[in-house]
Amino acid sequence: MKRTSSFGNAGRLLFVVCLWLLSAGSALSQEFSVSSFRILPNDVSAFVNSVRDLNDEACALVKVEAPADFAFSTPLGIVKRKDEVGEIWLYLPKGTKMITLKHPDWGVLRDYKLGMALESRMTYEMKLTLPKPIVTERHDTIVQVRTVVDTVTVAKTRPRLPLCLYALATVSAHDNGPSYGVFFAMMRRHGFFVHASTDFSSIGTTRGSCSKDGSIGGAAEKPYYSGNTAKSHYTVTAGAVHCLTRHLSLFEGIGYGSSAVAWQLAESEGGGYMQNNGLTHKGVAGEAGALLSFGRIAVSASAVTIAGKQWQGSLGVGIKLWRDKNEK
Repeated sequence: MKRTSSFGNAGRLLFVVCLWLLSAGSALSQEFSVSSFRILPNDVSAFVNSVRDLNDEACALVKVEAPADFAFSTPLGIVKRKDEVGEIWLYLPKGTKMITLKHPDWGVLRDYKLGMALESRMTYEMKLTLPKPIVTERHDTIVQVRTVVDTVTVAKTRPRLPLCLYALATVSAHDNGPSYGVFFAMMRRHGFFVHASTDFSSIGTTRGSCSKDGSIGGAAEKPYYSGNTAKSHYTVTAGAVHCLTRHLSLFEGIGYGSSAVAWQLAESEGGGYMQNNGLTHKGVAGEAGALLSFGRIAVSASAVTIAGKQWQGSLGVGIKLWRDKNEK
């Protein structure tokens, strides 16, 4: 009777051990995955603590939120690894596009595509989904283990656009002839612009003013004019510019403008010029248009008005003077 009881206890113990090993093996076979990978535009760790590769190029920094027993490799190699609290810092060569992750228990995630080519002095963040053991039932010496995976959903963030500066030469067509000017714009996704245009002329000193038909002071009879006219025109506007696509931006702004016309009296009337108030406009100027860029070439087209009474069309051609290449 005693021998039978001894064998029975041994059999039950062996059954428990086997069941525990099967549960543990099932938990350890669970693979990990990458839940998110993104750029950290406001993290200056890669810039302040820069590390250079064999080509003396500044490395990119990838911060991996993972335990220290993970190992990594890339086609371009790993320049430096630094284990920090709760994460691993990997300094990778510029242009790295793939990375392999290894764990002694959870296996290998080979040639994971980052979705972008890493840039020098930029910091990135990688989050992993790891197997998480949870104890669900406990009966004396028997423990059943179930493995669940926490899935983290990360909202996509819009990439930060580089800071660009544009300079264009413009020509405008209006009633008083062509005007010439300059157009400057600086922006990321949004920015500002300044546009100044003039015909480089002046009506000079005038004796007085006349109405649009040439009459003076409402008199029925009009004086005689020589047929010569003097004209001047200028506008200055400034406002906001908005990047819609990689090549197209829209802009709008306000400012001040003046378009003046003077008629010359005949010698029999004593000569001199009279400002024609009907053809002269001054006041608030408004401008709206579009800016196109292809590589370093930039083209603009806009409409400008002075007090809503005088209108002109403007075309511009120029270049992209500067672009911050260290920003994505």
